[in-house]
Formats: sequence, C-alpha cells, structure tokens
Amino acid sequence: EGLSNPPPEHPVQHVFGSEFIEERLLQCQFQISPGAFFQVTTEGAEQLYSVVVEKVKEVTASPKDTLLFDVCCGTGTIGLTCLKEGAVGKVVGIDIAEPAIRDAVINATRNGYSGEDGSTRFVASRAEFVMQSETQNVDKGTPMVAVVDPAREGLHQKVIISLRNQTSLQRVVYVSCNPTGSLVNDAALLCTPCTKKYKGLPFKITSAQPVDMFPLTDHCEMVMVFDRMTQSECDGTDKEKGKIEASGDKPSKEVSSTGSEDAEMKTEGQDGGSEKKITETSPTVESKDDEVKEEKAE
Repeated sequence: EGLSNPPPEHPVQHVFGSEFIEERLLQCQFQISPGAFFQVTTEGAEQLYSVVVEKVKEVTASPKDTLLFDVCCGTGTIGLTCLKEGAVGKVVGIDIAEPAIRDAVINATRNGYSGEDGSTRFVASRAEFVMQSETQNVDKGTPMVAVVDPAREGLHQKVIISLRNQTSLQRVVYVSCNPTGSLVNDAALLCTPCTKKYKGLPFKITSAQPVDMFPLTDHCEMVMVFDRMTQSECDGTDKEKGKIEASGDKPSKEVSSTGSEDAEMKTEGQDGGSEKKITETSPTVESKDDEVKEEKAE
C-alpha cells in the first residue's frame, strides 16, 4: 500500500527516539504508535469531536447507563472523549488495526478508565466480523448510541445490517471523510425501507455538520446524524396527524358529522313539478349551485 500507508501487519523497526507520540486532545491524553490512525490537525480534531459529543449528549437521557459503540475507533479518541465529557458511561471500541487497539487500551487506563471497571472494552477485528455478536451481547434494555468513523471506503454492509437490527440503538453519528462518496451509499442503506436483507426500522437523517479539517482544500469531514424512525413514521400516520393538528381540524369522521348539520337537502320544483335534491356541503359548492340556478331561471 506504500510507505506512507502501510498495512497494519507491516513490521516497524524502531531506530531512534520515542516509540510513540503523545498528544493531548480536549481533556484526554493519547498515545499514538506507528500504524495507528490519529487526526493530523489537533485543533481541528477538537472541533470535530466536540460536535460528536454534542450529538451523542442529545440522546443520552441517562449517560451513566448508556453504551457507546465506537466503530473504527482507532486509538479510542472518540469513545474516550465521550466518556470524559460525560456523554456516555461505557464504550465498546472496534478497529481492524491491532497497534491502534493496543494504544486504545493504554489510553483508556491513562485517562482513568481501566477495563477492570467495565467502562471500556476494545476489540481488534474487522467490524463486520464482530459487530453483530457485540450488539447481541448487550443486556436487554441498555440504551445505546453508535459513532462510526470509517475509512474512505465507508461501512461494510454487515455493519449496517447489525446497526439496523439492534432496536435499542436509536442514533448513529456518522463521521465521514468521504461525504460525496461512501457516505451517500451508506446513508441510502441506513435509510432504506425494510427489506429481507435490511431488517429493522430504518433511520432518517436529522442533521449534517461539515467540519473543515483541511483548510484551503476541497476536502472536509462530515458529521451526519441518523435517528431511528418509528413505525408510525414509516406508515405515514404521524405525517397525517401532524397535518390535522397544524390545520386545527378535527378527524374526518367528526368533520363529516358536523358538516352535515349545515348541509341541507333542498327541494326545487322544476319542469312541471319535478323535484331535484341538492346537497350543500360547503360554501364554495353552494355558491356554484346558486349560479347554476340563476342561469336556469334566466
């Protein structure tokens, strides 16, 4: 893959100096080893993660009881930042890079979250291999939120299927470095109606926040929020109810019964005593009928 982007298993020989880089981001201290991903611009990363924390906090009514799935977690930056900021109480991080996961475990301890207290757990694996089992192992009723920060290729379809199947997961915060490519494809799969393959109620996009991580370039990071739709939203009943409430009208059945009080069956004698019944259901209809009668009378 090239010297600038070696695969995780590529051997690294330490020649001189420190074996890792230390970086402070918001309230957390991080260790970064060769082969582990970390945002290049620290100040920009702080802005980005602040947006993520805000979006997570919006749906965590009980932060201490809320579990965060940090998918493609790298060195644990997003998950640990959410913990430190009080947005969630537990984090499960998943990443393909073993060096990054080793750093994540060390970073959790550095910031006061050891694996022994059950607040953090990091898994070195492809997300599509373990996501389903990890979500199924969560205690029933546990409030959950997911933050996904994939590479430019986006999420594997199996990860999207696992997110949709976990009904306790009500929000997905998607951090994308490819908003015009893989994010578009993944958004379509997260929001598509239920199918045999993509079960579970779909999500809907509720906000999108670009963050300029690379000034003077055409690139930016996108924080897009997906919230779970309700069954009534999928059926369209919420939309109809909203229209009725906005207009101030009563349900159609009551309107019909009320309108019938104003409607009268009128009888007119025409052409030698023949009778014609006219039902007036609204002022508009009545005025048109009057015009017709006037023309006939003339």
